[in-house]
Amino acid sequence: MNSEVLRPRRNGHPVPEVVLRTRRSVMEAAIELQAQRTRKRRHAGIALLAMGVLVLLFAPALWSAVTDLSAGEHFFELPVLVLTLFLVFLASAFAILLVTWRDRGARAER
Repeated sequence: MNSEVLRPRRNGHPVPEVVLRTRRSVMEAAIELQAQRTRKRRHAGIALLAMGVLVLLFAPALWSAVTDLSAGEHFFELPVLVLTLFLVFLASAFAILLVTWRDRGARAER
C-alpha cells in the first residue's frame, strides 16, 4: 500500500484516509436525513394545525346552518351553501393530506 493513504495517528495506529472520508460522508448524510424528517414532520403538524383552526372557526357556523336546515330553511340559501362548499373543501384537503402521508410511508418502507 501507498504510505500516503495510511497516515499514522497519535496513538500509532494507521487509519486509511478513505475510511475517514467515507465515515464523514455517511455521518453528513445521516444528519441531513434526520433534518429532512424533522422538517417534514413540522410541515405536517402545521397543516394539521391549520385545518384544526379552520374547523374550530367554522364549527359555530356549521351548528347554525344545521339548526336553520332543521327549522325549515332551504339548502340553496347563501349561508348554508357557503358552509357546504367549505366542508367539501376541508374534506378534500384532508384527503389530500392523508394520501401524501400514505405515499411518504410507502416510499420510506422501500
